[in-house]
Amino acid sequence: MGLFGDFLDLIGLGGITGVDILFAAMAIVGTFLFIIYFLLILIGDFTGGLFDFEMDADGIFHLFTIQGLLSFIMMFGIFGLSVSQADQNAFVAIIAGTIAGTFSMYIVGKVFQMMASLEQDNTVEHSQAIGARGTVYRTINPGQLGQVQVEYQGALRTESAMAQDEKLKLETGKFVKVVDAIAERLIVVPLDISGNNDE
Repeated sequence: MGLFGDFLDLIGLGGITGVDILFAAMAIVGTFLFIIYFLLILIGDFTGGLFDFEMDADGIFHLFTIQGLLSFIMMFGIFGLSVSQADQNAFVAIIAGTIAGTFSMYIVGKVFQMMASLEQDNTVEHSQAIGARGTVYRTINPGQLGQVQVEYQGALRTESAMAQDEKLKLETGKFVKVVDAIAERLIVVPLDISGNNDE
């Protein structure tokens, strides 16, 4: 078996034969690829999405993602080899490996779905700031960007902003109201605290 046989000898499985070789190969390859895949996802987070992987799917097909299939291969091999080594019954080992692999695929799919939903929940939608009131955090000079602090999506946020009237200067501390959002920039107007600015 060459290099693979040497590796099996190294981990104490040099004497396996038949279906056990298949189980061992799936366990080793599946584990290796799953770790590599998971590391690439982590690297993608640290590099701002340089390595992006699809983690979401609808319906039953969320099971058949890359991470789901890799976890199935890994657990099928590990449990199949364990059962086969315990009672030497290949059929029982295949059944056990299939059950373990399917369960693992389901759990991993749910975990990655949860990760994807958390990422979506944390996405800032600037359009939801329209109508919010707040204060100027960094002076908005005529026709230039400044910053405002407004509360929306359940949190107080500091955002880039520009006055709707490009000739207007809004000093730090001035009360403002968000009237529009373009890309990630808010468009604001001075807030009349007497209540006459309600639109």
